[in-house]
Amino acid sequence: MENAWRLAFMFNARGGDLDALEEALVRAGDLVGAVAGEAHVRLGVADVHPDLGASFRDREKGGRRIVDGAVEITVAAGRAGELTAIAGALRDTLGELAGPGSIEVMTGPVFPIVPVRDGGAFLSLAFRRYPGTTSQQFRDWWLHQHAKVATPVLGAGLLAYDQVHVDAAATQAVAQAFGVAAVAYDAYDNLTWDDRDAFLRSISDPVAMARVYADEEGHIDHPSARSALMRRIG
Repeated sequence: MENAWRLAFMFNARGGDLDALEEALVRAGDLVGAVAGEAHVRLGVADVHPDLGASFRDREKGGRRIVDGAVEITVAAGRAGELTAIAGALRDTLGELAGPGSIEVMTGPVFPIVPVRDGGAFLSLAFRRYPGTTSQQFRDWWLHQHAKVATPVLGAGLLAYDQVHVDAAATQAVAQAFGVAAVAYDAYDNLTWDDRDAFLRSISDPVAMARVYADEEGHIDHPSARSALMRRIG
């Protein structure tokens, strides 16, 4: 059972300038931490190393949208009701560093799959369920089937894997407090590695990865996804 909730922000850099975005996020880190209180805060900027092209950026041609930055705030489940106020308090700070109209925000309970260990690289990935499937069908598949398929494939280098099952009503509330329209995602997926090389090793077996993708068919609406491998900066 979930024992935490996560508030996640995804956004693009103003003018596509990732260096400027990183500097702005580092400056904002103390404020984010102060607003969040007793929470686990993680800040990331997209890793644009050429070796990642086939994994992420090239997929944009198939409909997957990239993201340049992410802010994640994870609180104990008993504090879930505070996330709306936290989102509102961060409206000006995050709004100033992100590209206009690029911020998406979501929240929901966290279901840990692999025990959490911190690392320097993390996958930030949001997506919707496949058209024609119900929310409950998707959640059951994602938690009870897909996690068992994907985890062995990704191997020992995977430091953490948890699933945020996006709560529509709570997301509507945090989006309204933040001043953006709510985006109807069903999932915010998080996986953590030591670094980029560990990530690339984790996905290096094409046959095994094909099993993962095959299991996603009919469950994930791939064109709805927005993702990047993040370098953790805070």
